[in-house]
Amino acid sequence: MTTEDDGPETPDADTGGVLAQITQPLWFPELAPGGDGEGFFEKTSRHSMMFVRRVRPILFVSFDNLSNVNDRSAERGPWAYKFAQELAVSHLGVMAHGKLWYRDADLIARMEKLRDEGFFAQFDRVVLSGSSMGAFAALAFSVLAPGAHVLAFNPQSTLDPDLVPWEERYWIGRRQDWSLPFSDAKDTLATAARVSVFYDPYFEPDRKHFERIAGPNVTGYKCWYSNHKSAVFLRKIEALKPIMTAGVLDTLTEAEFYKLYRRRRELRWYAGALEGYFLDQERLSMAKRTRLNFRRLKRERLAEEQVNDG
Repeated sequence: MTTEDDGPETPDADTGGVLAQITQPLWFPELAPGGDGEGFFEKTSRHSMMFVRRVRPILFVSFDNLSNVNDRSAERGPWAYKFAQELAVSHLGVMAHGKLWYRDADLIARMEKLRDEGFFAQFDRVVLSGSSMGAFAALAFSVLAPGAHVLAFNPQSTLDPDLVPWEERYWIGRRQDWSLPFSDAKDTLATAARVSVFYDPYFEPDRKHFERIAGPNVTGYKCWYSNHKSAVFLRKIEALKPIMTAGVLDTLTEAEFYKLYRRRRELRWYAGALEGYFLDQERLSMAKRTRLNFRRLKRERLAEEQVNDG
């Protein structure tokens, strides 16, 4: 799972006089007429919505981020589709077809209708998740399912210029209609059970958004030096999947998170950022120590992997 760097893929063209293999959406085997799943798929020009029911009485609700909006590939699926499938949890995936930040009256009305029909209430547990734009939606729409949990990676609380005049990113998003309902996550989290926010406290814009929504049911997980790509960072240290799994199953603790996050020391991304910090402070001995520690940890990890493979 990424924040900004995914791109569309296209099937290979047929050159042998025989029809090329048809590429199917990820969800098609479950929701096709001959499939073994139950659910629905809906599409408008702005958003698509997929739901598939699975064994566990848990609903995972995901929202696309900006990297997904230009994906026109036939196999496109909702954010974290494979993750939810492997975990056997029901999945409501909202796919964005533009940089609209879910400021769409029709989508909002559809989400409210799901609430009014008791869709969310039928599950023992509801977890909303996303990254950046998707994390904003997860926070904002959580109010539709009182008692819901949220896993938000680098979220924005709103892009309403009147509320966050210091937010200068996402100019298309800032131009959307922020008078629509569910436009400020600061106003939607009171009914949530637990809100887990993963962010870099050294990255000022994201820290400010976190501070706007901080409260008794909000836990901040500090992803130092990950900038606005905490989900990518966590994936690179093989921590994203176990953290999301624990979050969905309600077993995530701060102690477990920071234990998993210790592997950041083996990531060149982190070591380079930390070394740069010390160099900026003219703490040359600490910069050198950071560089040497990174090399040592990489050697130890490589040796461990060789032993396990042998």
